[in-house]
Amino acid sequence: MARVLLVEDSPTQAIEMRMLLEAGSHTVHHVGNGKVALEYLESHPIELVVTDLDMPEMNGLDLVRNMQLNFEHIPAVLVTAKGSEELASRALQQGAAGYVPKNHLSTLLNDTIVDVLGVFRTDTSFSKLISTLTENTFKFDMPNDASLISPLIGLLMQVASGMEVASGTELVRLGTAVEHAIVNAMFRGNLELGPSVTPSHRAIVYDDATSDLIERRKVSEPYAGRRVYVEATATKTHIRFLVRDDGNGFDIAKVPRRDECQKLDTESGRGLVLMQCFTDELNFNITGNEVEMIKRFGAVKPQNGKS
Repeated sequence: MARVLLVEDSPTQAIEMRMLLEAGSHTVHHVGNGKVALEYLESHPIELVVTDLDMPEMNGLDLVRNMQLNFEHIPAVLVTAKGSEELASRALQQGAAGYVPKNHLSTLLNDTIVDVLGVFRTDTSFSKLISTLTENTFKFDMPNDASLISPLIGLLMQVASGMEVASGTELVRLGTAVEHAIVNAMFRGNLELGPSVTPSHRAIVYDDATSDLIERRKVSEPYAGRRVYVEATATKTHIRFLVRDDGNGFDIAKVPRRDECQKLDTESGRGLVLMQCFTDELNFNITGNEVEMIKRFGAVKPQNGKS
């Protein structure tokens, strides 16, 4: 499915992750630290890097920083151990495309890779025409149909790439943030489904996963008439996404701040963490049923909250 470079200094962990990746039909190449990884990337066609954080010579954070400078087109997925949450949070903010806690490797590693590559592989047939755009706005009024999410993200990322405001890993990160916002709007907001009865992010977006409960709620009140509204505006200086649902919202006090790392080690809350890390502004309305995400390019970016 993909050519993956696995960067892991522990032989035992490397064997475990290699087996998981190969079970997901990936071709896996393994190196022991970030320094060797950069040398390998110089001469081998790799589509994605899976890297541990705590390694000798060059750790995962430094590897991500170097990839942003020299291999920006190759996304990196972090594997985080308990106690490395602060380092992982910094890596996410500085260019990593995703993360997987080590205690959830078997359930999340291959799903995370599918998520990242699904955003990354977009059609570029209109890139020449799109490059002439100076501003573009899309507005969508969507039913609770998960099959619409992937093509919507593909369209938005194609426009962003064609306008030459974002490319490579930055596109992956933006697409991932918007995906999670829309999934949350459909399944948490409109259908009011909790984590225990909601399929995984990958299953929703790429496999159109469903259940009897989901199908019942789609056709029964008060859920049936609820919609998801998506607005995207792209200019040469920034991209703004607005996602709103018709649900009851949630307690916005639970949204992690940029300096909060404790949720990196849990399966719940991953979407909010990634939305926070992959954008420059993440703002919710007071009821929690509308989120605004802003990514700026070539300008001074705020460190927290609004500028």
